[in-house]
Amino acid sequence: MGGESTKPQFHGVEAGEYWHGLLTGEGKGLGPASRLFRRIPRSPRCKLCQAPFEGPLAPFFRLVGFRRWKLNEQLCRYCVAGIEKVKGGTELDVSMLFADVRGSTSLAETMSPSEFSSSLDSFFRLAFDAIDSEDGVVDHIVGDGVMAFWVPGFVGERHTQTAVAAGRNLLAALGQQGELGARFPVGIGVHTGQAYAGVVGETGSLNFTILGDVPNTTARLGSAAKGGELVMSDDIVRLAGIEIDGLERRFLTLKGKTEPVAAWIETVATR
Repeated sequence: MGGESTKPQFHGVEAGEYWHGLLTGEGKGLGPASRLFRRIPRSPRCKLCQAPFEGPLAPFFRLVGFRRWKLNEQLCRYCVAGIEKVKGGTELDVSMLFADVRGSTSLAETMSPSEFSSSLDSFFRLAFDAIDSEDGVVDHIVGDGVMAFWVPGFVGERHTQTAVAAGRNLLAALGQQGELGARFPVGIGVHTGQAYAGVVGETGSLNFTILGDVPNTTARLGSAAKGGELVMSDDIVRLAGIEIDGLERRFLTLKGKTEPVAAWIETVATR
């Protein structure tokens, strides 16, 4: 009746439209607020609206609804208000990174359980810092690996460059860690393309994530990387404008792919 939509809505707009605006940065009102919040010290802050989670004004922001979202603590509840009641998402271009420790099973045999756990925690801390420094969002941790993503609504159209920069930052940080970098060889894969970004799952176990071929390919590239290698897909090298002089060209046989996948390899030696 009356031509009114019966589709789920957020803040007066249909869920799909809301999520598209949220994740592409085209949503009304997000730009001015984020520019204002960015001036307020200090990090960490919401990846989307830039509301600070720490610092002198953080208690006020928490009071009015800008507290960390329990499903992903890099976002605030205000930016994703209502998603526990209504799932949603959109298709868009994303860039992703997957980093994990090479040969962790063998490494665990050479360390005590507590020493291995401590070393793994150090790796995760460096990975989170590298991802956060380029405004990425940690998607999930799987075993000894970390998956992260960048979308235009968080970093603008430079999401390809920021994903590559995060990979380089992580390898450089590991290279500066001496024994940790030497004993914990890490391989990283980065890729970009069209994917579905949004909230999936059932009430009580919802997850904000990226779905499609992009995360699968990114994970395969990361798994194919040797310790100290950043494996970049052709797509992300082209779209990020990466200089290929001095890079190794490699054709990789990846699980689930019918044809070899072309990639470019950048190596950062540990010290």
